[in-house]
Amino acid sequence: MITLNLHPIFRMKGITQPIRYLIRKGHSPSYASNVVNNRAVSIPFWKLEQLCLDFNCTPNDLLDFVKEKDQNLIEGHALYSISKSEAIGEIHRLLHDLPASKIQELYLMMKEKE
Repeated sequence: MITLNLHPIFRMKGITQPIRYLIRKGHSPSYASNVVNNRAVSIPFWKLEQLCLDFNCTPNDLLDFVKEKDQNLIEGHALYSISKSEAIGEIHRLLHDLPASKIQELYLMMKEKE
């Protein structure tokens, strides 16, 4: 099943109050609540584009695929490419636990890659 999964993005971006964040970005309170609580039944392309603009990402960053029990997909199916790893959500925690000197080293390494 393909779902809209914003929680990894919220964690990576350090967004602790996602509903408030989405409202500040111009989304209605009911839409923000539905999206954050995985109650969005459908999403128009213009809304998907707005979320991508809000988070500086692609639709694949927002979508997640979780294989259902009755689905018979071959190993390596293309849908698995949008499955999110728990590692994505752990980035914020890992940075939080790093000593300041290591964060500075990481920052400098990232700046070199630009």
